[in-house]
Amino acid sequence: MRTDKKQLAPFIHTEKSAPYIYMTFLAALVPCVVCGVFYYGLRALILILFCMATFVLSDNLCMRLTHRRTGEDYFDLSSLVEGLLIALMLPPDTTLLTALTAVLFASIITKQVFGGAGSNIINPACAGRLFIELVWPSRTMGFSFGEENSRFSLMSLVVQKDPAPLPGYTGISFLELLSGNYSGFIGTACFVCIMTGALFLTLKGTMRLYSPVSYIVTLTVLYPVSQLISTGSFSFEGQIIYLLSSGAMFVAVFFLGDLTTMPSRFASGVFAGVVCGVLTLVTKPFLSPVVSLLAPVLAVNFLSFVLDFFSKTLSRRKVRSREVDVS
Repeated sequence: MRTDKKQLAPFIHTEKSAPYIYMTFLAALVPCVVCGVFYYGLRALILILFCMATFVLSDNLCMRLTHRRTGEDYFDLSSLVEGLLIALMLPPDTTLLTALTAVLFASIITKQVFGGAGSNIINPACAGRLFIELVWPSRTMGFSFGEENSRFSLMSLVVQKDPAPLPGYTGISFLELLSGNYSGFIGTACFVCIMTGALFLTLKGTMRLYSPVSYIVTLTVLYPVSQLISTGSFSFEGQIIYLLSSGAMFVAVFFLGDLTTMPSRFASGVFAGVVCGVLTLVTKPFLSPVVSLLAPVLAVNFLSFVLDFFSKTLSRRKVRSREVDVS
């Protein structure tokens, strides 16, 4: 990935420019934004715009304070993408203060401390969303659905309503799962919208499929085993509901498909996806749904450079051994 200033993580290898990559991610997220605003109304739109604006402001202030920004720098579209990702992973009744906490942690601690766009080791949006889930879990439980967009419903942006935990989805229809017509996070519910974004990113060449595909395959294959071990029973319907409603598809496309924090080589990318899927299923019975989804992503982010290094080393050794055999 090319930028004007070479501040990229050492495992990124692509000819596409950073603005182009982040622009395609913004475009890919548009269907999820439209769906979220359609179902949750004005308060969802306000949350989305607030997270994007505050992330951009925080990043720019940090860069100016650390004298890392010059007049020749391009506008950092990664700030918009990461702010949008945080917003789409929030419940619709999240307060602006809670959202701001996630944004500041993602921007300052996760991104700017490591050098800014392209240099972060872990996905900032993922880290910010996980942070508020761990330190402020009662503030991420606002899942009201089907309210009118009155001034009273907009008060949930300032004053938290009575906590409403993520409901169970037993009996939900397949059509509702596909369309996102059920209570959930703002932008992770609609399977059709997520897959539309994934197709767009794939066609534009700004998402590697190694980790996302291996992650979904791992969840699909091992889910029955994990359920039999943890609960003693398994249903195919429950598996479909989990895969389509838990946010796993959103995580696979927009977090595991990230060019910055995921491995760039085929073998290491597949291994990272498998490890992430296994960790998700192992932690699922013991942790909250959001933590079991996002913590494994950060774990493989930390391993990305190591996995790429060993994959590259093994590949070179294999080539050398073939040369010796030929001679």
